[in-house]
Parts: sequence; C-alpha cells; structure tokens
Amino acid sequence: MLKAYVNYPHPRVTTHRNPSCGDIQKMGKQSQRSVLISTQSISTELQAFASKKYTFSATANRNDMWITVDFEDSDFEDAVMGYAHRLIGKHYAPLASVSIAKHC
Repeated sequence: MLKAYVNYPHPRVTTHRNPSCGDIQKMGKQSQRSVLISTQSISTELQAFASKKYTFSATANRNDMWITVDFEDSDFEDAVMGYAHRLIGKHYAPLASVSIAKHC
C-alpha cells in the first residue's frame, strides 16, 4: 500500500510505504480529505481527478489530500500515483511542476 500526501499551497507530493510513519500522523487533521484508489475504485477515482471533481485551493478544507493506492503491487501503485499526479497537474500548475518525493 502506498499513501501519498498532496499539498497545494506548498506544492509537494510525498509518498509513504511505512504505515506507521510519523509524518502520516503529523500531516493528518480531523476533517482530512482522503481518496482510496484500489481495484474497486480505480476507474471512478481516476475519472474524478481527470474531471477536476477534487479541487485544491489555499483554504483549510481544500489545501491538501491523502491518496491511498492499494493494489498489493508496489510498482503498479507507483505508476497509478504517477498518473494521478499528472491528472492533478493538468488543472493545478504548481503541483504539475513538482516531482513525487519518496519519504519512507
């Protein structure tokens, strides 16, 4: 499983493979937006990113998101997250210009 943190005001995309990583808990908040991309949701969620269903702005409820990609195949999870990142970047130039950083 891959967890990716997307931050819009401070453009960055950071992935985590260790579910007990302290950064995951540190960057979580009570009303945190999160998306799960799995075998059951891949088409729906990628279409949502492509159609700008998920918006980003500098407001507290839209400035970041956790994306969990779960296929039990780390190479495929990286590829799906890369594609989701490119879809987000089509609508949000600051996020398009950053590379995906691997934290743990």
